[in-house]
Amino acid sequence: MKKHITIGFFLAIYTLSAQAQESKFEAVLACHNSADAPGMAIRLEQSGSLAYSGAIGLANMTTLRELHVDDVFQIGSVTKTFTAAAILKLSEQKKLSLQDSLVKYIPDINPEYKYLSIERILSHTSGLPDYLGDPHVTALYDQYAPLDQVIKSISKQSVLSKPGMEYSYSNLGYVLLGKVIEASSGVSYEQFLSQTFFTPLKMNNTFVITKGTTTGEVKGYTSEPNKPDQYLSPEQSIQRKWNVDRSWIASAGAIASTLADMSLWQNALKSGQVISAHNFQLMTTQAALINKDRINYGYGVDVYPISGLNSFSHQGMVPGFFTWHVYFPTVDLTATAFANIDSKHPGPALLDMIALQLNLSPQPVKGEKAARTARSLIGRYQSADMKMLTISYENNVLYSHYEGEEKRKIIPRENNAYSYECTENYFQLRDNNGTNEIVPVSLYHGEQAPLIKL
Repeated sequence: MKKHITIGFFLAIYTLSAQAQESKFEAVLACHNSADAPGMAIRLEQSGSLAYSGAIGLANMTTLRELHVDDVFQIGSVTKTFTAAAILKLSEQKKLSLQDSLVKYIPDINPEYKYLSIERILSHTSGLPDYLGDPHVTALYDQYAPLDQVIKSISKQSVLSKPGMEYSYSNLGYVLLGKVIEASSGVSYEQFLSQTFFTPLKMNNTFVITKGTTTGEVKGYTSEPNKPDQYLSPEQSIQRKWNVDRSWIASAGAIASTLADMSLWQNALKSGQVISAHNFQLMTTQAALINKDRINYGYGVDVYPISGLNSFSHQGMVPGFFTWHVYFPTVDLTATAFANIDSKHPGPALLDMIALQLNLSPQPVKGEKAARTARSLIGRYQSADMKMLTISYENNVLYSHYEGEEKRKIIPRENNAYSYECTENYFQLRDNNGTNEIVPVSLYHGEQAPLIKL
């Protein structure tokens, strides 16, 4: 009986803890989004267990249909991870070599591009330009075009540099890789991905958009910088021509998926079900330039530390949609955020949830702990650019006030730290050889230049 009581007690504690964590995640989602505007869907999975899945906002501003966690979103340039994996899979099947030149698969390509290698294109170090800002292309990309016609239209610009000289992000390069996949496999890009990845992995709601701009019930939106709360269809944008048929994005950004399917993909990718362990390591290793300098990109993934943790990630944006997908190998955490508005990055909300899941930020404090933290922080501080900050404690509320700006409420945290509301980025008071400093700590960018206490 005693054993049963003890087990029941710990189960109750675990349940309450899980409920409290979910409540924190829900609060973050509500902090970053409104229920009556285009919104977000977010999922975190760690070591095979679902940590959180939630959605907020509207899938359609006209019908007022709400977003759901199983909705299909367009993932934009996260598509590049799939394209890179397809190239690596074909190399395992001996249907191509990463050292092959483009001319082998696209004989009539721009002469400047002919001898660029597949591996350089994979890592954006080939010197290829981008094409999305080319006015000759923007005049055409609102209408469907077959891949060969797209390539002919987007491949007219000169290269920016010699291969291996510098990193230059190129959607053009990844559209060309789609053609390489077709030429070496004998089937279309979408067929190869479906047959090789989506169907075997049971990613039943993932597909390549081959024509048009929509995928189903989730409508994409945009807004103008001077009117952020006015939500428009991308084609209604005044400041830019923003109606892009997905045939022009193709293997650089035309995949649509769900939160659950993205977790299936990451789990399969890291476990060797997609490509070999050797190729996964190759994919997630920072590529090198000719001078041996490493860049923050591998093959189809960004590779750099976030909050001191190694990460493999990619963000993606197409008209109406924004995505960020990240995997932390040392803690086996997969996190994905979708937004159905292209003018709002879902990364800050996802980072806050990652920080909560991994305890990356000092915990908020209340009562006497909060008062002690407040007393340690009160004072005036000066930044490197001579900007003045005053921290005050009034009626049991802590405030931050930069000279010339409005006073803002701040949240006291453990270890002489504080944050603004709705963020896990924080500021920490530290002693530096007898000088008190406030150090801003960004979850994404790390520690910033300190402010000195006067």
